[in-house]
Amino acid sequence: MEHPSEERRVNRAADVSAVPLTLLTLLIPRLAEPAAVLDESATVVAANEALSTLAGGDGELVDESLTAVFPALTGDAIERNIERPGEYVTVRTGDEPERWVEFGFDRHGAYVLCVGHDVTGYRAKEHRLEEHERVLDTIHDAVYTLDHEATIRSVNGAVETLTGYDAEELVGADVSLLVDEATVERGQELTRALRDGERDVATLSSELTTADGETVPIETQFATAPRENGPDRHVGVVRDIADRQAFAETLASVQRATRELLYAETSEAVAEHIVGTATEVLSLSGATLYLFDARRNVLWPAGAAGVAGTDERQALCGEDEGVVRDVFLEGTERSVDSGDRYQPLGDHGVFHTVAAEPDDRTHELVELLARSARAALERVGREATLREREATHRRQAERVAELERVLAVLRRTTRSLVDADSVEAVEQGVCAALTESDWVSFAWIGRVDADGVDPRTWAGRGSNYLEAVSLSTADPDGPPAVRTARSNELTTVDAIAEDIREQRWRTAAIARDFQAVISVPLRVDGVSYGVLSVYANRPVEFREPLTSVFADLGDSVANAVREHELRTRYASDSAVELSLTIAVPDSPLGRLAAVLDTTVHGEAVIPVDGTATRLFLHVPDTDAETVADAVTTVQHVDSVVTVADDDRYELLAREPTVVGRLMRHGARLGEVRVADDEMELTVVLAAETDVRTFIDQTAEFCEGVQLTARRERPSPTHRGGVRDSLEAQLTDRQLEVLRTAYSSGFFEWPRTTTGEGVAEMLDVSQPTVNRHLRVSQRKLLELVFDD
Repeated sequence: MEHPSEERRVNRAADVSAVPLTLLTLLIPRLAEPAAVLDESATVVAANEALSTLAGGDGELVDESLTAVFPALTGDAIERNIERPGEYVTVRTGDEPERWVEFGFDRHGAYVLCVGHDVTGYRAKEHRLEEHERVLDTIHDAVYTLDHEATIRSVNGAVETLTGYDAEELVGADVSLLVDEATVERGQELTRALRDGERDVATLSSELTTADGETVPIETQFATAPRENGPDRHVGVVRDIADRQAFAETLASVQRATRELLYAETSEAVAEHIVGTATEVLSLSGATLYLFDARRNVLWPAGAAGVAGTDERQALCGEDEGVVRDVFLEGTERSVDSGDRYQPLGDHGVFHTVAAEPDDRTHELVELLARSARAALERVGREATLREREATHRRQAERVAELERVLAVLRRTTRSLVDADSVEAVEQGVCAALTESDWVSFAWIGRVDADGVDPRTWAGRGSNYLEAVSLSTADPDGPPAVRTARSNELTTVDAIAEDIREQRWRTAAIARDFQAVISVPLRVDGVSYGVLSVYANRPVEFREPLTSVFADLGDSVANAVREHELRTRYASDSAVELSLTIAVPDSPLGRLAAVLDTTVHGEAVIPVDGTATRLFLHVPDTDAETVADAVTTVQHVDSVVTVADDDRYELLAREPTVVGRLMRHGARLGEVRVADDEMELTVVLAAETDVRTFIDQTAEFCEGVQLTARRERPSPTHRGGVRDSLEAQLTDRQLEVLRTAYSSGFFEWPRTTTGEGVAEMLDVSQPTVNRHLRVSQRKLLELVFDD
């Protein structure tokens, strides 16, 4: 830019005294620009109005020092200007808007002529140019200008850094120095489009050749800059896009890697894939993905690479969890100055990465990877839940179908129990009904004795299996029937083929195509009636309610066997009377005798609702209050009632008693005497009863059973079947009321117990007792008097 003062230079006369003071003072007022005449001390001798206005004063400047009005006009500055014409002194006024004035000085004898020129416009342009130059030099992008012949006209420092050329080498050079011919032609096409108004800004991607001969991928954005004098110029900004291209390539690799997560089926697979992507694609120093195990309440490294101490896949515990546990619980990302970064993955865990030189783009890619990990873990979780639900539904459907098949078998089995007329028919009917099913291969029932399980009846294929296995209860590796005989508990094996080499019975079972087995104890009121074993031709999950169904079947079979045995005993014309001694320290009668320290005699025993027992006792030489106090110390005894004044009492025990169990299993009780923790009693059984089996069964629910005497005698219960017929016609409640009234002395004369007393014993109303007694008596008389 040309300085305006250059156009106003004047030739100075060699003789400066040629212009007298009078002429100078006449010249000053006629000048349009600020002017003044100064003496040797820079005091104003004469000044025009323009200078007064510039000084901002309303009065004359005569006799004032010009240096006081304009501090920049020092004496030295004035002398230098006089000696070197053209070096003007620039003054900025304080006016708004501010103005810039350049002063020039000429000496005329003893006086100095001062003339100012307004350079405000020039200074503004110069200031803007300086600002533009500073901006161009400070921005990181390379900026250049080209003329219409593709010649470089200007560059900033970033262009020098990018190309490796100095500005002197670039300015005036053709742009082909930096780019190939194809790029130049494409740039010219875009320039023509700019000039034609088809676009405002053009963008061109290409490669730039540096001074070292290397190529750099660049992106150039340029536009045309119109000029007042001459053709338009081309102004452009060049950016090195090598990092951008590398980022784009890395991003594409990450996206490809995350798409592969769609094929991951487990959380562990997701973790390993994410960690591999972080270290191999993003080139991170290390990465670990911790998964949360809700069942154990621990975080564990499911995937790890490049991080010391995590390759062992050990769960984090206690203080070792540290920042990982905090990030998981708080759900907030945390970074460490060393380059470690911890990102929460919702309810799934934490993603830990280590970057040697972390930057914004690395952080962006790690965040993308963390989001992908969380999305993949959520998908895997949903799919696992769906698979689990489907598997649960499938298992439920299979179990329902299995249960339906079992129920169908049990319905046939129940019918066989109803139709059976003997113990043998019960056992054979059960086994036959079970093997009619398409999934039961073999079923058998055995009785338990001192040596083991003795097979009584069986049905189905593979009966020789019983000869191939040991059924001794002393064999620790015996089949399920032996285990049930020892434990009196249900035994199941879902898949016999598992651990086939461990137990010999499994090999024998598999050889006969037995795949699963369930053994059920046949037990009633503490007495075993054998073991039922059922073998299936397929693996079976013996779970609830299937096991409960088989347990109920076992109860039904045991009850049926017991009922038929009782009928056999009751129907006999002859009987056997046994005298027994039994240790009863923990029974209600034994505890009562011990507390009273006397002998307790049992006169009548009435079983009640399956387990409870109503006992009529004689306690000699003991008052009622003492007996009542003693009963309060005996567990499982609900009440005691005085029956008569002759030391007779009614006692209700809510736990199974020895005498109650004996009656439930077919024994008729005679004398019962309890003293010194020992019970002496007589029982009457049918002559056909196996006494040894009866003694063994009794020993199952009490200790110290000893047979002291055995006598043959006529049956007291037959008598033409009157008792059996009466019990068959009465309900359980009617029979209980009748027996209670009889045993308590209701039918004696005079009565020892009233109807109200019987009602109190049974915890019912007296009208109810009277009704039951009237019905029972009528049915008894019908049996006696009717044909």
